[in-house]
Amino acid sequence: MTAGGMIQALGMREVRERMRAVVARVEAGEALVVLRDGQPAAVMLGFAEGQRWQQVERSLSSLHGLELYPELARDTAELARLVRREARPSATAIRRLAEQPRDILAPLRTMGITDARAGFAALLDEVGRGRTMTIVSSGRFAATLVAPREFDRLRALDRTVGWFRSAGLDLAAADDAAIAAFVREFATRSAAAGAEQAAG
Repeated sequence: MTAGGMIQALGMREVRERMRAVVARVEAGEALVVLRDGQPAAVMLGFAEGQRWQQVERSLSSLHGLELYPELARDTAELARLVRREARPSATAIRRLAEQPRDILAPLRTMGITDARAGFAALLDEVGRGRTMTIVSSGRFAATLVAPREFDRLRALDRTVGWFRSAGLDLAAADDAAIAAFVREFATRSAAAGAEQAAG
């Protein structure tokens, strides 16, 4: 996913002047940090990438419904223990996680590319306040702007997403039934592997 890969940075003025070309690059898979006075003001992701992260968030919510909180694992070894229910985060940590903003889940708000260019400074202000915005280009949802802190949060989740993918569950595509089945099967596989080690 883009949030886990390389990103480019461009100044606000350059993005505004070359908006159509920049949006095309982002739609093709690049992530772009928009700088204002040398500081990150927003991150532009392809719309499809934003949609994938929304699905990851829904999958994490399903795991929360099973009383699993993978975002709270300190490392990948702890992720396995959490899914096997051998470790459990504190109630305080769970409460803090529940209070954390998730801008990527905000309702869809759109703006045409011409309007985005004309009101780019105000758009960056809105995004900085946690209001994501999707830019429409040639009738397509092309790029989604998120606050830098939201992008950092998504990048921090990339390790968790990768662990689940390696373990056999794609959080960006799974439904509730697949998630519940994975958790059951993971516990069963782990118990069988533990029994084999004990016997061997």
